[in-house]
Amino acid sequence: IGTRMKTRINKLTALEGNRFYYEAFKSDEHKTLLMGIRNSLAQVPSEAPLKHFSKDEQLAYWLNLYNVTLLSEIVKIYPEKKLDDLVEDDDSVMYEKILTVAGIKLSLKDIETILYEKYNADPVIIYGMYQGIIGGPSIRKRAFTGDRVWNDLEANTNEFINSNRGTYADKKNVFRVSSLYERNERYFPNFDSDLKEHLLTYLEGYTRYELEDAKRIKVNINDLSLIHISE
Repeated sequence: IGTRMKTRINKLTALEGNRFYYEAFKSDEHKTLLMGIRNSLAQVPSEAPLKHFSKDEQLAYWLNLYNVTLLSEIVKIYPEKKLDDLVEDDDSVMYEKILTVAGIKLSLKDIETILYEKYNADPVIIYGMYQGIIGGPSIRKRAFTGDRVWNDLEANTNEFINSNRGTYADKKNVFRVSSLYERNERYFPNFDSDLKEHLLTYLEGYTRYELEDAKRIKVNINDLSLIHISE
């Protein structure tokens, strides 16, 4: 669902992104099921070292592990609707060593670093890491696999950038962007120029021209509400 036709900034992202049905995971049985998937994924490198997989398969593996781990952590705190502490707090679960992969303790932030370093700081990677919030990339309907991971990442990239939660131009010479880019600023060393180049690769329609004419990029689209479907 998109909201490109929204004009009021306080409703800019209200209907953005896809939805995860967290209500279905309120029971202990379903929480256990999700945790079982997470644990099985974390165990894979101990049974079949990742070096035996292609680089694309490894990318799919890390993204799937990241996403299912974050989902299992959100399920623990649901129905909490604001995820500020989870996404932005330095003491959040994002920094806790909650995973053990091939005998090594890892946090979600560690996985982000692995992906950044292993895949040449390609910014499309950030669109494969689900954040659980309206202001983040959509979660795919199916798991990433090696044969289609880059196509799925490109689809997520295009969808996010061409949505209100990704980019928005409502003032002359000022182009608004998501705080997702600020949280991933290492992908854009020369922030404004690198981000502008990246966005122009995917932007469509009038918004592309708005960015080309903009004098300043402003990071102020920041919807940290839980993205969910409720009963």
